[in-house]
Amino acid sequence: MIEAQRRAYLQAMGFELWLRKPPEPLRDRLLLGPGEGRVLLITEFAQDCATPLAADIVRVLGAEAVWAWPDPDGDADRPTLEQAVGGQLSTLVVIFGNALARRLLRTPDDVIASAAVVRSECLATLAVSAAAKRELWLQLLAQLPASRLDRFA
Repeated sequence: MIEAQRRAYLQAMGFELWLRKPPEPLRDRLLLGPGEGRVLLITEFAQDCATPLAADIVRVLGAEAVWAWPDPDGDADRPTLEQAVGGQLSTLVVIFGNALARRLLRTPDDVIASAAVVRSECLATLAVSAAAKRELWLQLLAQLPASRLDRFA
C-alpha cells in the first residue's frame, strides 16, 4: 500500500498520526566573519558582533579579532571550532554563552590546539550584568601579554 494512502486510511479511522521529524543539524559548524586576527570571538548570533560592548571587547584585546557564530544550516563545508582555530592560527578563543560553549567544545579543556579558551556569559547578559562583565574582564586581562597590561596600570 502506498504510504499516502495508508495515512489517509488511518486518519479516516480517527487515528492521530505522528510523523518522524528529521534530526536537527548539530550546529557545531561556524560561519566566520571577515578578518585575519589571532583572536576568535564566538557568539550565538551574527548581529551580536555589531554592539558597542562587542567593540569595547575588541578594543581591550588590542588585536585584530575575527567574529564567528554557529551556521544555522550545519553545513559540513563550514569549519568546526577546532578547524577554525587551526585555520586562523588563533591564540585566544572567547565563547559568549554557556550553552554555546557546551555545544561547541568537545572537552572541558581550556586549550584548543595552541589557543586559550575563555568562556563567558552571552553578550546580552554581559550588557546588563556588572558581575558577569567584571568576570569577563578579569579573564581577558589574564590572557593579555605583560606588555599590554601596562596600559591598565
